[in-house]
Amino acid sequence: MAGFVLALVALAALGFCPPVLADGGVLRVSFNDLPPWKVLGPKGEPTGIDVEFLNMLAARMGLTVEYVHYPFKRGLKLTESGDVDAMIGVLRRPEREAYLHYIEPAYKHETSKAFFVLKGRENTIARHEDLYGLRVGTVLGGRYYPGFDDDTRIFKHPVTSYDLNFRMLLAGRIDAVVMTETAGVYRVAQLGLGNTVVKATYVHRDHQDVYMVLSKRSVHADRLEEFSRVMDELVREGALDAVAARFFKETAPQ
Repeated sequence: MAGFVLALVALAALGFCPPVLADGGVLRVSFNDLPPWKVLGPKGEPTGIDVEFLNMLAARMGLTVEYVHYPFKRGLKLTESGDVDAMIGVLRRPEREAYLHYIEPAYKHETSKAFFVLKGRENTIARHEDLYGLRVGTVLGGRYYPGFDDDTRIFKHPVTSYDLNFRMLLAGRIDAVVMTETAGVYRVAQLGLGNTVVKATYVHRDHQDVYMVLSKRSVHADRLEEFSRVMDELVREGALDAVAARFFKETAPQ
């Protein structure tokens, strides 16, 4: 079996009672760590908002999910070959259409980039232009939004991790840290910085559809219509928001 199997998720253990498994009822999903959407739990088990959402979908279809750990790009290659059935958290790109089914509808529609600053300075960044001349912490290779990435009037300080950025912010070596809004809020809480670091007033919001995808070579490809029907049910129910609220409550530092 290719790859390192992180976990075979028995959905009943998560409080679900799936029906009898369909023929070939294991769904192999490529997993890459991307908190809070995809997170390695304390025992190495996959968890996170997207993971729990996918588990709900699989439970309704009578599928057992097997997560395998690969970097995102490697996961895409394995969906192309059919060695992996599915991925979650994927943007639509023309070159991917040849080997992926995009399960409609998209389950997320917005990506927001926020700037995190020391408490008391949140109003110093109220619009994009307020970033001019500031030292903003980024990560190596990170892309945020074109207006930020290409603006030479903003002094960007790329480092290897967001945790290092927050240490630099606390030390006064940078003025702000830019991150995806949800991930930033989650990381600030996990680091116990809620009384010190806050989100600036300005948040850059883009409409960007995010999908679960199914390999066209998957043994489950003939169930595409069913995947889409169940996805539509979950989206209409607001399941992702409910999962997110529960996840943040359960993982909030005590």
